[in-house]
Amino acid sequence: MKKWIALILAFALCLSLAACGGSDTSGSSSSGESSSAEESQAEAEASVSADVEAELADSEAEAESTDTLTSDVLPEDVIGNTYLYDEVNEAYGFTTTWELTFTSEGEGTMFEPNDLLGDTTYTVSWSYADGLYTVTLVESDNGNMTLSSMFDESYTCDYAVMSDGTFAPANASTGDAASVETTNTGSENADYPAVSYASNSDAQVMDIYLPENATGSDPVIIVVHGGGFKFGDQTMDIIQPVIEAGVANGYVVASVDYRKSDEATFPGALSDVKAAVRYLRANAELYGIDPDQVVIWGESAGAYLSLMTALTPEVESLNGDVTDNLDYSSSVTALVDFYGPVEFYTMDDEYAALGIEGTTYSSDASFESAFVGQAIGEDEEFTYTTWWYTYVDQLPEDYTLCAWIQVGDSDTSVPYTQSQNFAEKLAEVIGSDNVTFGLIEGAEHEDDLFYTDENLAQVFAFLTDALS
Repeated sequence: MKKWIALILAFALCLSLAACGGSDTSGSSSSGESSSAEESQAEAEASVSADVEAELADSEAEAESTDTLTSDVLPEDVIGNTYLYDEVNEAYGFTTTWELTFTSEGEGTMFEPNDLLGDTTYTVSWSYADGLYTVTLVESDNGNMTLSSMFDESYTCDYAVMSDGTFAPANASTGDAASVETTNTGSENADYPAVSYASNSDAQVMDIYLPENATGSDPVIIVVHGGGFKFGDQTMDIIQPVIEAGVANGYVVASVDYRKSDEATFPGALSDVKAAVRYLRANAELYGIDPDQVVIWGESAGAYLSLMTALTPEVESLNGDVTDNLDYSSSVTALVDFYGPVEFYTMDDEYAALGIEGTTYSSDASFESAFVGQAIGEDEEFTYTTWWYTYVDQLPEDYTLCAWIQVGDSDTSVPYTQSQNFAEKLAEVIGSDNVTFGLIEGAEHEDDLFYTDENLAQVFAFLTDALS
């Protein structure tokens, strides 16, 4: 704004000077010189005018870009009504349809559906000022608080509430209220962020962290995040305690991302994780890794990818379309499995046996079916190509593995019997002395109880024995 005002003043000054020149009575200028002066003046005026218009346009665009949404519904008209907001997460590939209900003055509820972690209803407080509703989440019905980035640290957000039955964060774009940057740049805390380990996709990256007292030949933990094979990346909050504990215990830690089910179905993500292992072994000297001491550690869907990587080191078909570093092995020394799905085909039956009816893992709507590439219940033979035991005859003769398998008995996302059955069957293959199974009483899926200092200390004690 200041710039175009200055230009207008400059324009006025030019006109003033031109006027002074026009009143010169010395008679020393020829008619040709007068014409030339008039042309120059016209060009200067046109130039200044164009600059002014450009500055005005920029100023208006800037003003538009900083506008926020405002409500067209007053507080007395929202009470008793429910409003919807589609939070679109392009990076993770899903949409959450939030419901905001104003139950009374200053009080209300918000509902957050989540197929993976379960639905959550929050009680909220709210106030109204200057066209916006300030909403704060007070508590949830299950003790969990949202991970949505639209809330600040106090779980507060300013919303515009609209007469068409929708609401949205005040600073959202009206075209795509919750679109996010999709470029994975990795964690700013990593020593090597967003390292590309394969050449098929931008999703094939890992963040590499070096131990506090690196020796140049340290064991490595490959951390594989969960997210229903559908969303998440290598920077997820839930795996940060593992990364931090790994570095503190003298491990190089590689946190791996992979292609999601909407980009590549089975064995896509598994092929990626196998390639990540091969990359680290191929570049062991660069990152100071002992290639003979490789741990793979996954949670939820990442646990499935981890156990499949650990138990199919020589199954070429599971390398899929990823051909990077095939001269190197994807074998690992130890496996840590936190609450992973294992045998997709039996998940509904296992929940039914636990007294939980009506689950739909076998339908084409489940995360697991999206990963398999078709409904789990559609083709039993095909579904079992995703089960580790299908490939047990292809294990090398000298195969060894130490496995830590842990799950909570209150898991409502994956039957805890999946882990229990896996531990029993794996013990038959590698020996019961090499399998440690733990059932955490009262723990849910992705429960904080898995990531306490005490539990992680037990896991690292297990790894010390396994690697020695």
